[in-house]
Amino acid sequence: MNSLTKIPHTSRKEKLVSLMEEMNHGLLERNEQVKLMLLAALAGEHVLLIGPPGTAKSELAKRLKSVFVEASYFERLLTRFSVPEELYGPLSIQALEEDKYKRLTSGYLPDASVAFIDEIFKANSAILNSLLTLLNEREFDNGNRRYKVPLISVVAASNELPEGEELSALYDRFMLRSFVDPVSNDSFDDLLMLSGSKCDPELENRLKLEDLTEVQQLSEKVSLNPSVIELCKAFKEHLQREDIYVSDRRWLKVIKLMKVSAFTAGMNEVSNYDAWILPHCLWNKPEELQGLKEVYEQAVAISGEYSNERLASLISTWDNRLKSDKAQQRQKLDVKGRPLYISDKGNETIKSSGEVQKTDSDGELLYWDKSEDKETTRNYERYNGRNNNDPIMVDRQNKPVMGPVTYSDFHIQGRLQEVGNLKNTAQSHIEALSEQLESATSIFNNHIWLDKTLLPQVTASLESALELTKNQLSQIKKLETGFSALPKEDESIYANMDVAEDTALEGELCE
Repeated sequence: MNSLTKIPHTSRKEKLVSLMEEMNHGLLERNEQVKLMLLAALAGEHVLLIGPPGTAKSELAKRLKSVFVEASYFERLLTRFSVPEELYGPLSIQALEEDKYKRLTSGYLPDASVAFIDEIFKANSAILNSLLTLLNEREFDNGNRRYKVPLISVVAASNELPEGEELSALYDRFMLRSFVDPVSNDSFDDLLMLSGSKCDPELENRLKLEDLTEVQQLSEKVSLNPSVIELCKAFKEHLQREDIYVSDRRWLKVIKLMKVSAFTAGMNEVSNYDAWILPHCLWNKPEELQGLKEVYEQAVAISGEYSNERLASLISTWDNRLKSDKAQQRQKLDVKGRPLYISDKGNETIKSSGEVQKTDSDGELLYWDKSEDKETTRNYERYNGRNNNDPIMVDRQNKPVMGPVTYSDFHIQGRLQEVGNLKNTAQSHIEALSEQLESATSIFNNHIWLDKTLLPQVTASLESALELTKNQLSQIKKLETGFSALPKEDESIYANMDVAEDTALEGELCE
C-alpha cells in the first residue's frame, strides 16, 4: 500500500484528493461530509452528522474506516435504555471471581479505530463519563487502570440536537458538524439509478497510522498568519451578536484544524482561506451555518496588519484636525508686530479703540437735546438750521483684524508625514488585495479542501474591500492636499507690506 509518509506535498495532496473521490463513489451530494470526515480523521477529531434516517450517515462512517489500513470498526445504535456493556464490552466473569471489575473490550468501542454511534444523544449518565474521556483523551478506564485506545475518529449521528446541560459537554466534543439533507430533487433521478448497482468504493490508496502521526506533528509547525487572528475575531464578534456560545477548548482545536487544512494542501502558513472550516465548527443549530458562511466570505479579505474600520477612524481624526487647522484664527499684526484693529470707518488701525457716535437699539445716531436735557435721534440742524443738539460720542473698542493662523514648516511636514503613513498603509493593502484577487482562482482550484462554489462570493468580497480601500486612499490624498495648502509663516500677508502702508498706520496712531 502507498503511504503519505515522507512523500512530497504534491503527492500527499493527490493522494487525499483520490481518497475523497473514491469515498464519494456511488454517493450523491455528500462531498461536504466526506471532506469534513477525512479532515477530522487527519486532525484526530470527531464528526457529528445531524439529519433524518436513511441519508447514508452510517455508510459514510464505514467508508472512513476503509481509508485506513487494518482499521477496526465499531457501530452501535443507542437508545435511552442502552447500558455500558453495549459500548464498552461485557464484564469479565473471571475478573469478577478475582474481585476485579474489568471489561472484555475486544470488538467494542475501546478497541475500535473508527466508530459510528447512531443517536449519540440518547447516551445516559452511565455511558456519558467514559465516553467523554474516550473521545477527548483517547483513554478508557478498565478496572483500576486507564488504557490508551487506538481511536482515530468517531462519526456520530442524531436526528435531533441535544437537550439538557448534561449533553452539552458531549456535543462540544464533536469539532465538525454537518447537517445531512436527503438527496435534492436535482439528483433524484440519479438516486433511483443507483438501485441495484454496486456502490462500495475500491480504495487503491489507503492511509497508515504513521501517516496520521506525521500529518499531526508536521501540522503543528505550520505558522499562523496574523490576518487569521483578525479573522477569528470577526467570527467571535458575529457569535457574540448572535448569542452563540463557543468554548475556549473549541477555539484552540479550530486553529489545529486550520493548520491541518493548510499543511495537507501544501501550505507552510495558515491563510484566511483555511478558515473555510470555521463555519462547520462554530454552529450550534443548523440554521446558524449560513450566517457563519457569510462571515467567512466577507472576512477572507481581512488583513492582520490592516483594518478598513481602523483606517476610516484615523481618516476621520485627521480630517477633523485639518478642519481645525484651517479654522484657527489670530489677530493680524503689522510689520512691527503690533496688533491691528478695524476702525469705525472700516480701515485697519493699530488703535484698539476710538470715539464714535452713540446709536440706539435700531442703529439710529443719538444726539443730546440741550433744551430738554435728554437723548434724541433728531439733529435739529437738519430741519431748521439750528444746532441745539450735539452728537453723543462714546469710546468704542475696535474689533481686532482676524486672519488665518500661519503654520511652521515643521508643523505642516509633521501632519503630512502622519497622513503619508496612512497613504502607505492603504496602498500596501490595495496591492495585497489585488494580488489576492489575481491568485484567488488558482488557490481555489489547487486547495484540496476549499468549496469551489464559494469562489464568486469570495471574489466579490475581495473586490468590495479593494474598492473601499481605493476610496479611502482618495480621501487620504485630499487630506495631503489640504495640509499642504495650510498658510505658512513665510507666506504671511504682511511679508510684503510696503512702507506707505506702515506710514499710514503711524499717522493714525498720532491722530
